Amino acid sequence: MELQPDDVGPIFGHQAAREAFLSALTTGKLHHGWLMRGPRGVGKARLALRFALKLFGDSSDFTSQPDPALAKLVLAGNHPDLRVIRRPIDDKGKQKSEIPVDSVRDLAQFFSLRPALGGWRVAIIDAVDEMNRFGANAVLKTLEEPPARAVLFLVSHGEQALLPTVRSRCRILRCDALGERDELAVLAAAGSTGTKATTIANLAPGRPGRALELAQGEVDDSGSALESLLRSDGAVEASALQTALSHVAKSDGALAVSMERLRNFLQRRAMREGDPARAGEWADAALAITRIGVEAQTLNQDRAQTIAAALNAVSGRLSSAGG
Repeated sequence: MELQPDDVGPIFGHQAAREAFLSALTTGKLHHGWLMRGPRGVGKARLALRFALKLFGDSSDFTSQPDPALAKLVLAGNHPDLRVIRRPIDDKGKQKSEIPVDSVRDLAQFFSLRPALGGWRVAIIDAVDEMNRFGANAVLKTLEEPPARAVLFLVSHGEQALLPTVRSRCRILRCDALGERDELAVLAAAGSTGTKATTIANLAPGRPGRALELAQGEVDDSGSALESLLRSDGAVEASALQTALSHVAKSDGALAVSMERLRNFLQRRAMREGDPARAGEWADAALAITRIGVEAQTLNQDRAQTIAAALNAVSGRLSSAGG
C-alpha cells in the first residue's frame, strides 16, 4: 500500500510520546524496538514515520512539514533505509486481510545490511494487529537478535492479542485519543473545517484518522435512519435496529459507519446507566461490537453476517434502552 502525503504531515498531540523518543535519541539510549499502542485512528503510524525521518536527519518540528527532500524520498518508497510493512492490495484493488508473513521475514535480510546513507535502518509494521501468529514469531526473532543501527516500530491498535515476549522486548509508547483541539487541527490539515469538521469528529471522537475513514465510507444520508433510531428517547427494538442496519449497509464503508454509531450509542448508554451491573453489560456490548467490526474486516466477512453478529450481541439489551 503506497504512502500518501498526509502520512508524513504535521503531528498534533502525543506530546509525551514525542518527548520520550527525542530524549532517547539525544541521550544515545535509543531502544531497538518501539511498540506504539493506542486506539485505531489517532496517528500512530504517522508519528512512527516522523520518528523515522528524525533518524534520517530531519530537523523540522513535529507540528510542521518535514524536510521536503527527505519526505519526497520516503513517500516515493525510494529511501533505501526505510521499510514500511502494511497489508498489500490484491489484483482487484482491495486491501488484503493480513500482512503476509514473508514481508515480515524479509526484515531479517533488510536489517542485515548496513545503512545505505550512513545513519539508521528503520522498519515500521502498520499494524501488528493484522499479522498472523507466523508473522508475530518472525517479529520476535528480529527483536531477539537486534542488529546495530536498526530500529523497528510496531503499531498496535490493541485489537488483537500480542505475544508477551514481543511486548517485553519493546519500549512502549502510549498514543491515546486526541483532545478536541488536536483532533480538529488534524481534520483542518486534511481540509475539513467548521461544521463539517465537527460532524466528522463526532464519528470517532479523539480518533481523526478513523473519523476520516468513516466519513469517506458514508453514502449520501445512508446513516440517517440509524442515527434517528439511536437518538430516540424511547426504547430501541431489535427489529427496528435490524431494519435500520439493513437499510444503511449498502457498502462496506456505510456498514463501518453504522457499526461505529452503534458502538458509540452503547458506550453512551453504559455511562448513563445508574446500575453498575447493567452499565457493565452495556460496556460489554460495546466491546463486542468493536470485536465484530474487527473480525468483519479481517475475515472479509459478508455484510449480512456482520449485521447478524451485531444484532446477536445487543438484542438482549435493546428493549430497555433509551438514546
